[in-house]
Amino acid sequence: MSSTGIRIKRVGVRLSSPAVVIVYQTESGTLHKRTMPVRGLFKNSDVKSVAEALRDRHSAVLNDAPLIQVEKMLRIIQENIKGHALKDCLAKVNEEFTVNPEEDLNKLDDEILRRKKDVMNLSFEKSRKKPGDHDFQYDVEEDFDIEGVIETCGWDSDKSGD
Repeated sequence: MSSTGIRIKRVGVRLSSPAVVIVYQTESGTLHKRTMPVRGLFKNSDVKSVAEALRDRHSAVLNDAPLIQVEKMLRIIQENIKGHALKDCLAKVNEEFTVNPEEDLNKLDDEILRRKKDVMNLSFEKSRKKPGDHDFQYDVEEDFDIEGVIETCGWDSDKSGD
């Protein structure tokens, strides 16, 4: 359980009269559904500020939800407000919030790059081993097998007096 005693089970959206819907479990084990209307989200709104406002307004439930997940739900609503079909909205938003290893991040605009970095950070935090985890090891040494000859570079062997 989280610090507030709530464990989020599912996060979704309602498109007609836009809202974020959360299904969560309390410490007692009962499931609850909370529908949070989205205010101030327009075609060109800054999703991050709307997500932060929504999180502040409903901090009892959304306090432990990753902000990037709330932003993703709001982007689905925003794309629907722009008039796109649900299937198109989901495809576009999934592309924005997915990191493709082959994608050149240097060519992205600042907002999408920030989202991609947030997704990478969230993924890192989920897979990170922390002290107290059952499979945590303190000093792990990896030996990487390098196939072939290692190339040397001129500046590696330069013996100029620095």
